[in-house]
This record gives sequence, structure tokens and C-alpha cells, in this order.
Amino acid sequence: MKIFLKFLLLVIVLNVVRYVIAGPIALPLFTNRVFTAMQENATVFNTTFSGADWATSFFYNFMMWLTAAWVFLLMHRSLKGHMVVKSLKIFGLMFLMFASISAIYMNHYSHTKAFYLYNILDGLIAYSVVAVANGLLYPLFFKRELL
Repeated sequence: MKIFLKFLLLVIVLNVVRYVIAGPIALPLFTNRVFTAMQENATVFNTTFSGADWATSFFYNFMMWLTAAWVFLLMHRSLKGHMVVKSLKIFGLMFLMFASISAIYMNHYSHTKAFYLYNILDGLIAYSVVAVANGLLYPLFFKRELL
């Protein structure tokens, strides 16, 4: 149970890193462009989030980072290198899945493709920053388990 709680705490911290560190990096580069594309296509996108919409969005993002951290937990021992390198490899694989799904949706809808392209680029920053954070934090959270 203790390991499960440490894992959940790690995922919460990774979510905070995504918004506090990766968010400000991506904001001027891509995030503003994502929101602009959404506003330009307001008939398709929800541009006025309610509290419930925000809660749902944070939950979905939590689940995304939980999944990436879980895959890391399952795979990291099979890779060589420093924990940050292992994390970049695994989170890079998870980013590839994220980008692929985004591209599939981009291809299936007739509205602006810019939203998906900027979202993928935003995701590249987010996955990179969270991967580095995971590689640095995982050994601190699971020091005993790594011995």
C-alpha cells in the first residue's frame, strides 16, 4: 500500500510539473496558438470551460501521466542508462502514442488542423519536461525499491 501511495504522489507531482514548469515553456510557443485555433473554430471547440470541464480536463491529464509513469514503472529495469535517459526513452514512446492519436483525429475531422499540430508540439514539450522530472524524482520516491 505504501508503494501505491508513493506512486500516486509521484504522479501528482508530475502533473504539477506539467503545469508549473512545462506550461510556461509551451505557453508562448504553442499553447496560445492552440487556444487561438479553438477560438477560431468555436462551433467545434468548447472555449468556455466550466468548473466541471476543468475538473474533467485535469482528471484526463492525470490519467495520461499516470499511464506514462506506470509504463515507466513496468519497463525501466529493462533499459540501460541513467534514470533520466530511461525516462526520456519511455516517455518518448508514450509521446509517440499521444502524437499518433492526435494525428489520427486530425486526419478524421474537417476543421482546422492547426489545433492538432500545435497540440502535438505542446505535448512534445510537456512529455520532455515531465520525462526529465520523472527520471530525477523516481529514484527519490523509490530509493529502497531500487536497491
